[in-house]
Amino acid sequence: MKFALLILIGLLLGAPNCAQAQVPSTQAPPLLVRHALAQEQNAKVLTYEQAVLRLLLDKTVASHGPYLLQATEVVSQNRAFLQLAAGELDLLSSMSSRERETQGLPIRVCLYRGLLGVRLPIALNQRREQLESVNTLQQALALRIGQVADWPDTKVLSDNGWKVERLPRLSTFPEMLKRERIDLFALGAIEVYPIIDTMPGLSVLDQWLIAYPAVFYFFVNPKQAALAERLRRGWDIVLADGSFEALFEHWVGPQLARARLNERRWLILKNPELPPATPLGDARLWHPLVRNRVLAGNSPAP
Repeated sequence: MKFALLILIGLLLGAPNCAQAQVPSTQAPPLLVRHALAQEQNAKVLTYEQAVLRLLLDKTVASHGPYLLQATEVVSQNRAFLQLAAGELDLLSSMSSRERETQGLPIRVCLYRGLLGVRLPIALNQRREQLESVNTLQQALALRIGQVADWPDTKVLSDNGWKVERLPRLSTFPEMLKRERIDLFALGAIEVYPIIDTMPGLSVLDQWLIAYPAVFYFFVNPKQAALAERLRRGWDIVLADGSFEALFEHWVGPQLARARLNERRWLILKNPELPPATPLGDARLWHPLVRNRVLAGNSPAP
């Protein structure tokens, strides 16, 4: 109880990197977790992914002991997986793919309940009216879409017949839109508005979206089996007691309300990169819109 109280006080005070319980000398030292989760500019402000990680670790303090989080520099996704395999990282978060599940231990609960596969198109304001008129997937496939080269989404779009412009990094897409090198860029429904709200001249389209089955996991260093087991235990607890759903609604709910997903045309794609072990049948893990509109009839190839 004392450890849990100290951890809660640390969180309320905004401690950036750890649950700072004092560990008696008779106990093992805190579990060190070196992670590459995105940081806010103000290190005292948690991001959603950090909040989920802390929830899982806090729920397992009684069974697994205290922990210490150590943030590392956030690099490209491909580079982060190399660091994970080399033992320089203990944990990262990423959309999954067949290849990535060979590079780290996937903890197969999607942090975003499948909603990162629901992608909202972004376009220039002056082209908004023209692009809102897209009604079919065939019409959409005639457009040039940009995507970051090392994101799994790039291969998903390409495999579905899109003309994909591969971008070196996320920050390049506004200029590519302004130069009309691409017609569209797409981001997840739960992430797009805070990004586009800061970019004059760009809009999120309101009438349609692209969707495909996708999962976003914590991946663990293959040599850190104990950490992987602890996180799986944490997921069992938070899915059962409702604390993950409450956290999700607090962080993600406002973005979903703004996206008005029910009012859009859904253009459904296949995801050949979806690993066969993806737990499509566990209803607890998926947002109802994803489960009902995307997963039905859309399963990974063997």
